[in-house]
Amino acid sequence: MKQLGFGSVIVATAFAGFLVLGGCAQRVTSYLDNEGGFPIETSSSGSSGKVSDGGGKSSSGSSGSSGSSGSSGSSGSSGTSGSSGDPNATCPIQTPIDATTLPWKAPKKAVGACTTAQLNALINYLDTNAAATYDDVKTLGVPDATCRACVFGLESATTWAPLLEDGAGELAALNVGGCIAIATANVNCGKAYQNWFDCRFEACADCPAGATAQMNKCMEDASKAGGACDPAITAVETICGASAIGTAETACEGTKYVFEGPIKAQCIGGIP
Repeated sequence: MKQLGFGSVIVATAFAGFLVLGGCAQRVTSYLDNEGGFPIETSSSGSSGKVSDGGGKSSSGSSGSSGSSGSSGSSGSSGTSGSSGDPNATCPIQTPIDATTLPWKAPKKAVGACTTAQLNALINYLDTNAAATYDDVKTLGVPDATCRACVFGLESATTWAPLLEDGAGELAALNVGGCIAIATANVNCGKAYQNWFDCRFEACADCPAGATAQMNKCMEDASKAGGACDPAITAVETICGASAIGTAETACEGTKYVFEGPIKAQCIGGIP
């Protein structure tokens, strides 16, 4: 799996200033606050994080020493001035997460509601309007009402759109599992994938807001053997199958933003 489903995560500047939902559920807070904003942008830098590439699932200590590079603190009184050498002590959490309890619903499909040109226009709008509000993105980034109705939907709906909103009309979540479900023709695979996707945000909820590099590393670590999301990535491999998930991830990969695949699968067509 790629580290955020479809690529190592870097944070786009668009939406960054206004999606701060401090009182919301941990999953939403992790999506928005710890990522510094939304949407999530794919990048070729860093570890890929794909399920089909192991998702960072190597031994828990293979990436480096346990912190020997940091001073034990003996240079300061009572050790308080010394560094532990482990900046990710609580990021990710170590307790295994039961990702099956995280929400997901089958994808809403309205093939033909959007065109590739309209998706490209949304991408261009985000690239050129970093200060846009969420309402601006919905109305100006996706001006066509039919396309907009497919791209955006309520998290409480019976089926999930690519971009999900809470009852107040604020962005709440990204439905990557929908594209995977469509690409594999397996809703259980889509659920397992979304649950793994969200699990890593749960595991990394204590990462400092806006610390992109630390968040990337945290999510990679969460999927390693023995990590908080090890059971979740194992479930994806079991439910989806190694070959099928690799093909689906490739089909759902965007050129720049993670939401491209879900919009293509659910609103444009062309992904089986």
